Amino acid sequence: MAFRPQNASPAAMTTDHDSVLLDKQNSTVVLFYKYFPPSLFPLLNKYPDFYEKKLAQHQKELCNKLYLKGRILLASEGVNGTLSANSSERVREYISTMENFEIIEAFGIPDDEHLPNSVEAEFLFRGIDWKESSTGRGILEPFPDLKISIVKEIISTGGSVSVQDIVDHGGKHLTPQQFHETLSQGFGSDDVVLIDVRNTFEHDIGHFINPRTEKAALNPQMVTFSHFDATFCAKQADNFKDKKVLMYCTGGIRCEKASVMLKKRGVKDVSQLQGGIHRYLEEFGDRGYFHGRNFVFDQRIAIQPSDCGSEVTQVERKVGKCVECENHYDEISGSRICSVCRDLVLVCEKCQPNLREYHCRRHAAWKNCYFTFLDSFDESELRLQGQLLENLRGMYLPASVNKNVSKTLSRQFEKVQDRLRSLEAGVAVANRNAPRRCRTCMDPLTLCDGCCWGFWKTQNAKKGYTKLQLDAIEPLLPVVEGTLVEPGPHWNSLRLGSPRNKDGSIRRGEVQEVKSWAAGDNERDCVAVRWDITCYSKQIRKNAKPGQLQIYRWGIVAIDGQRLYDLKAVSV
Repeated sequence: MAFRPQNASPAAMTTDHDSVLLDKQNSTVVLFYKYFPPSLFPLLNKYPDFYEKKLAQHQKELCNKLYLKGRILLASEGVNGTLSANSSERVREYISTMENFEIIEAFGIPDDEHLPNSVEAEFLFRGIDWKESSTGRGILEPFPDLKISIVKEIISTGGSVSVQDIVDHGGKHLTPQQFHETLSQGFGSDDVVLIDVRNTFEHDIGHFINPRTEKAALNPQMVTFSHFDATFCAKQADNFKDKKVLMYCTGGIRCEKASVMLKKRGVKDVSQLQGGIHRYLEEFGDRGYFHGRNFVFDQRIAIQPSDCGSEVTQVERKVGKCVECENHYDEISGSRICSVCRDLVLVCEKCQPNLREYHCRRHAAWKNCYFTFLDSFDESELRLQGQLLENLRGMYLPASVNKNVSKTLSRQFEKVQDRLRSLEAGVAVANRNAPRRCRTCMDPLTLCDGCCWGFWKTQNAKKGYTKLQLDAIEPLLPVVEGTLVEPGPHWNSLRLGSPRNKDGSIRRGEVQEVKSWAAGDNERDCVAVRWDITCYSKQIRKNAKPGQLQIYRWGIVAIDGQRLYDLKAVSV
């Protein structure tokens, strides 16, 4: 299933060199990951800044040279990436360069009396299982730009699983053939469990089906992988201790850590699909036990077996269903996300016009009282929402056990009450004709192209401008760490919340960091702010934790070339 913004022509989405590179040929996408060998831990963990920054620069220069776009995560523990090019030759050149890259020769070793004088050569990226696929003829590059990020973990676990844990406690790797045979022989019996360790929206449009019972693989109901251990393993591990556990994900990277999580909780027999769904579809296509489409983290959204190189022999087997009418539907868009958790939601074209906002299955009970946009509701409707929110809070008692849920409901209740007070005081008026808006970008759905969510978001707002247009853009306003700021001229209350504190005063905070909104861009157009809480009541200050950093736009370039600032600098 290809994805193209509804309001952008191919020409409008390309830069000068893109227009030369893009033609009617297929674009090639390569998916890869590797956890670096433990032998390099002493070096990489002791000098993460030294090596991570050099690796990021190396990747940026290599990808720009080959006109590759995509996303790369770098950490001292490994690399995780998806890149695309308009020709397979460019991808092959990237792979060849990576496999011949020797980190010690390239970057050397920091001077340290505790390190040996010589360190064995290490080809950091050899042994990667490079997974290639096609976008289909005539489709634009699936990534809008290149983003290289330095992170703490290439798959986030909050630091609970290390690379050494994977070496010591990782699950058994099964080839696609072995995985298929195991399902054929034992899937469906009481002693075999199959787990999908991807997020819920990925599971919704494609998953393995029990060949005997026709039941889907277990869905842990995850919004992010970091929830897998606390919300699934902690509750289910005891039930799996005497069973054979099989697990799978898109390319295998999440299973590496998911298997460790289960084994640490006493589950002994854990196996994972080597190469993930991607390799399985290459071998079995639609003749295997995977039904539906394989979700991918680029603008293609999801791929079919034929995109992985396998021959299609049957009619496509859809498994996705609309959350409202339950009819088969599997088209995902970044403009259709849950108002509560912001997870992608399947809602068919027939049901979309009937809904002000969307809610996933986990939050279906909230769809009559939890809305991001309250401008269309009158006093009676808001009072009813407040009552329903109170009832929901009562279902999640004690609050100490359900902290996050109770906090979310309480915030929404206060939001409804604030709006209600504004209507009653005549400060605001209900607008029955208010447009339906995208939960992510806040634009009307008639304008949103769905590319505003997550990994579809264009990271470099200046891409596509001519040199003349770029020269006309005003320079960034000066801002440094320690600058005092408050809500600025482009503050969007719908997206950022109220610009005022509880006592009615304007929020103020201090800039803690100035950096690039898009990794790899030299322009420092993003600020991290810690808000001041001294204006709150004494009781609130007593119980408050140090304010968390919040990220804001600092002069990013809008579509019309205008600088946009969420904040403005103020003098003391």
